[in-house]
Amino acid sequence: MGQGASRCDAALPPIGGAPELPKSPGQFERLHEDTKRLTNINTFEGARFEVSKPLTPMFALTHTFMLGASPYPSANSHYKLGANVGDNDRVVISSIDQHGTVEGQCFGNILPFLQGKLIFNLPHDPKGFVAVCDADFSGRTSSAQLKLAQNIHGQPGTHLGVSYVQAITPRLSLGGEGHCSLGAPSATLVAAGKYAASKFSSVVTYTRAGPNEQLAIQYHRTVSPGRVQLGSELALQPATGEAQMAAGAEFSLKQSRINLSVDGTGKMQSIVETTLSPAAKLTFSAEMHLGVGGGDEPGKPRDSYKFGYALQIGQ
Repeated sequence: MGQGASRCDAALPPIGGAPELPKSPGQFERLHEDTKRLTNINTFEGARFEVSKPLTPMFALTHTFMLGASPYPSANSHYKLGANVGDNDRVVISSIDQHGTVEGQCFGNILPFLQGKLIFNLPHDPKGFVAVCDADFSGRTSSAQLKLAQNIHGQPGTHLGVSYVQAITPRLSLGGEGHCSLGAPSATLVAAGKYAASKFSSVVTYTRAGPNEQLAIQYHRTVSPGRVQLGSELALQPATGEAQMAAGAEFSLKQSRINLSVDGTGKMQSIVETTLSPAAKLTFSAEMHLGVGGGDEPGKPRDSYKFGYALQIGQ
């Protein structure tokens, strides 16, 4: 009887089910995405109107009008025509504005484990051409990326970058990134580690660019799934002792979404987005920066304000 009981016990699965296995952590450039979208809100100024019209299940046109603001400093209005094509394997997003600037984004699956991405911006002046070409590898517990870029981050010339992330445990991932400029002898090295639990995640990043160093810590918390999320980040420069901080929150209601953020420089941002119908969305944007720029009196700072609203029609 004792031997039979032992054989039966051995055939049973362990208490608690099968152990959790590590999964692919995603690309290195997206490790900070959960926190960044809360602490760095994409506010805008003026009025925006966007109309989208699907012509076929795979093709759609978009008209975007901007009043009171423009990407060009000498203009206060802007128009952009967009065309989007996509299916399950590839997506192409393109646009052209009244100044002749052409933008494009292409995403596609090359192999089941290899994806390609091309992003470019061709302004009226060819010297301002910007392009990024990526090859993304996604494995069962790791991911890697090879990047070739031209004139990015305000630095002219060709840039080459490579990154790798490995899931050590189901919650801990470690990775690094290196990129250099082929035209000038400059390089940047980044190392990061991410710990992700069911309701919170934290990322620690160390960056070295020449003699400059930075240590950044980010924290993301899900207070109520699908309802309330919080995020914060702290960046330190060990050489000078300077520090920057930012905090943000997102509140998702039944038909609305509210984003709030504040940083250590006195900049406060907010976005309120409400769904009027399945095909209409209204957005209000506000930004206030305390004590920036010179005021009318010498040595006295002046606050800056930026407000905007947008109406999006179409699916």
